[in-house]
Amino acid sequence: MKPPIRLSAIMEVPVIYVFTHDSIGVGEDGPTHQPIEQLASLRAVPGLTLLRPADANEVGEAWRVVLSHNTAPSCIVLTRQPLPTFDRSKYASAQGVKRGAYVLADAEGSKKPEVILMATGSEVSLCVDAYEKLKAEGIAARVVSMPSWDIFEQQDQAYKESVLPPTPASASSRLRRSAGTAMSGASARRSSCTRSARRPR
Repeated sequence: MKPPIRLSAIMEVPVIYVFTHDSIGVGEDGPTHQPIEQLASLRAVPGLTLLRPADANEVGEAWRVVLSHNTAPSCIVLTRQPLPTFDRSKYASAQGVKRGAYVLADAEGSKKPEVILMATGSEVSLCVDAYEKLKAEGIAARVVSMPSWDIFEQQDQAYKESVLPPTPASASSRLRRSAGTAMSGASARRSSCTRSARRPR
């Protein structure tokens, strides 16, 4: 699938790719799973928006996002693991998916979080479990669900810092270095696609 995905990004075709086994739960039915590096390689495709939802509510919101993309391809990465559906009366609304990342659970009483637990897809529920244990021990924690690095990078700085507060070695800084700020704009992605298309490797 890599060649057609790359071509659809270069051609700006609004294809929706749906992958049903995110491969993180390796070994459940033998050696059939692909390596987890597939996620990193898909995120590295210029012009492709990847979403990895954490529960059923995020899946619904992910579909809202990709159906609104009419000038570029999108990819939804799902899992076969039996994940819990978060109680949205207790945790934040899944509408935050449209901004790429959002605070799913935060420290009580407007406290500044001592620790931020950030994950995508099937790992978010592990962070929520850890959050509840930390809260029970009186540790102020925050859970950030980040279904789409690409979309989060397109948000304004104020929003990004409201989700991931800046520190000397903040998660947002590391994310920007790994994702590449030069690829945050649609025009930059199109330019990169064009250059790559002219000089195939």
